[in-house]
Amino acid sequence: MLPIVMSIVNGLIANNMPKVADAVIEKGVDYVQEKMGITLKPEHEATKEDYEKWNAEAAKHEEFMAELDEKSRQRATDMQMKAMESDDPFIRRFLYYFIGCWSAFSMVFIPCLIWASIPESGQRYADTILGYVMGTIVTSMFAFLLGSSQGSRMKDKK
Repeated sequence: MLPIVMSIVNGLIANNMPKVADAVIEKGVDYVQEKMGITLKPEHEATKEDYEKWNAEAAKHEEFMAELDEKSRQRATDMQMKAMESDDPFIRRFLYYFIGCWSAFSMVFIPCLIWASIPESGQRYADTILGYVMGTIVTSMFAFLLGSSQGSRMKDKK
């Protein structure tokens, strides 16, 4: 990594902007500058006002992303409401069957991974699979059935 990019990333991290720093590392300085409409400076050239401005621009970008997430959730809700209007009981209940199958699989699979004797060479794979199952599949099912906490996060930020 170029020293100037490292200096920019260090400054962003030191000023509590890790998401922007991640974007700089993953997609480059030019991409972040274009996307947020700012000019990033190395740590020794940036002022406190620069970091405040960049933080405000990052917050605007995050709000835009939250708006897209909300639209996506609304489309999923609309699709489910359309399925509930169907005369076929399987179509109306498919999502619940699907979630039920994944729940049963998770209830068997998670204890097996936790208590099974896994060889040392496969431990990382088992941990990755366990993290994926618990972090995405199970969490997504609960978020769908019980509602997402996106609204709560938005309230906390305000």
